[in-house]
Amino acid sequence: MDSEQLGLRIKQARERRALSQEDLGQLVEKDQRAISEYESGKRRVLAIDLPVLAQALEVPILYFFEGELAEVDLDHALLEPFHRLPSLDYQQTLVNLLYQLCEAILRNEHSSP
Repeated sequence: MDSEQLGLRIKQARERRALSQEDLGQLVEKDQRAISEYESGKRRVLAIDLPVLAQALEVPILYFFEGELAEVDLDHALLEPFHRLPSLDYQQTLVNLLYQLCEAILRNEHSSP
């Protein structure tokens, strides 16, 4: 997905929540200019910022990629930041957290009506 398409999705989600660019900026600890540049595609959104934006906009991360991601892309989206971690200890900690998160999601799915 290019920066303009991603920016459009951010803008649409922000407007659905009736947030100004400044409001969203405060939620994600960015200034209004950064949000404007994200939305216009002038500034690239870093992968590390997507979870923060998704939470602030109350959308799943995959919202930004609907109809765009193949399985290989999902693997890359997970592995790229993982491989940037500075040590094997950090990577192992992340793997443990991921397992715990997956187990919690599965437990929740099984207990939902």
